[in-house]
Amino acid sequence: MKNVIGSTKQHLHQIALVAMLASGLTAALPAQAVPAFARQTGEDCAACHTSFPELTPFGREFKLNGYTLGERQMIPLAMMMEFGVTHMDKQSTNAQPYMVRQNDPQFDGMSVFLASKISDYAGAFIQWTYENLDHFRNDGTVGHHSHADNTDIRIANHTDFLGKNLIFGLDLNNNPTVQDVWNSTPAWGFPFNGSKLAGLGNASGAVNAPSFGTQLDGGLAQTSAGLGGYFFWDRHLYGELTFYGTADKLFRPMSLGNWENTSNYSALAGRNNPYWRLAWNQDWGSNSLMVGTYGMRVDIYPDASNRTGSTDRFTDTALDAQYQYLSDPHIFTAQATYIHEKKDLNYSSVSNGTNPTDSLRSFKAKASYLYNRKYGATLAYFQTTGSADAVLYATNPSGNFKPDNRGYVCELDYNPMTNVRVALQYTGYLKIDGANNNYDGTGRKASDNNTLFLNTWFAF
Repeated sequence: MKNVIGSTKQHLHQIALVAMLASGLTAALPAQAVPAFARQTGEDCAACHTSFPELTPFGREFKLNGYTLGERQMIPLAMMMEFGVTHMDKQSTNAQPYMVRQNDPQFDGMSVFLASKISDYAGAFIQWTYENLDHFRNDGTVGHHSHADNTDIRIANHTDFLGKNLIFGLDLNNNPTVQDVWNSTPAWGFPFNGSKLAGLGNASGAVNAPSFGTQLDGGLAQTSAGLGGYFFWDRHLYGELTFYGTADKLFRPMSLGNWENTSNYSALAGRNNPYWRLAWNQDWGSNSLMVGTYGMRVDIYPDASNRTGSTDRFTDTALDAQYQYLSDPHIFTAQATYIHEKKDLNYSSVSNGTNPTDSLRSFKAKASYLYNRKYGATLAYFQTTGSADAVLYATNPSGNFKPDNRGYVCELDYNPMTNVRVALQYTGYLKIDGANNNYDGTGRKASDNNTLFLNTWFAF
């Protein structure tokens, strides 16, 4: 009993350290220390964001207009840093834990942003990230990595069409959906951050989070580069068509790097892999509603080091919606998205015996409430289902070789400023890799991986 009490006190002490660090950072940040776009426009972060990175209607128009509002800054830079503590419900009973550094305060990482108006018709959002908890080295220690992160470069203009304002432009980016202005699509969807340690597993390859997802759910982030066009008519109708290829050669600066390890990226065939988007937006009073669809078709070489021969085709088709109620002091937002992925495994079915066709379906929904722009609460649900494949999902026989996962996220936020956030996040797993019990063959339950994550985030 004394050991339990002592351990609990130690955990509370460690969590308190992060909380004190957060309050110290908050006190150190002057009121005018806001990110680059806020300095450019002269507006507070709250003009564009309900709570970063969720955009307001003004924030959406600022992005669609190519980040060009305001005056170009001499030094258009901003920074973001994160610290955290993670606790997993149940560690392994043997010598190898399922998650390293449990209950220890961690420096998660930082990003540097080049965020600026370039001219009256062009602007850029370019992020470079240092991940302190990125991977396991050969000796079993946790390694770090720095890389290009979300990149969005725009040329935009506007005119009258049928008597209404029409915004139109070109966009270059390295993550399908990062160019989107609603927070229902994956790149800017909830959760906005999470425990890096929980996602790592351990040096032996233990699985403590869902392993499978669609291509649009981050599968091509920072490994692809796309160029396309978009329009936004009368603040109602939005449309986009973008074509993607591998982020190499000329586009290599937009990639994750570490190209020697081909397991880190997907090699796309050619540069004509299309992404499409169509949405209808309606703003009235304090309310804003969007319903839309988006999707992508990509041809991928199963072996990224050998870009010849047949490819596998992935076709993702999605529906999404977002609602916002923005007032003072109450803000309510809700988003949902459903993605259906069809896999035509032409190459893989011949070479290693997977099913000729498979399907994968993901659903995410969340609702958030923010009071006085300081105190927030969010409840989210996520689910993935798919067809069984004894080769593709061979690691989870307990789950009947299915990629299914299901869970929820609860989060409480405190925002002393619009560019500072302290969040307490709990992630619960109802199913991982097709099973709720014995999902990895060791008798482990999906719920054993439930995690409590205390996170501090600030930007300046």
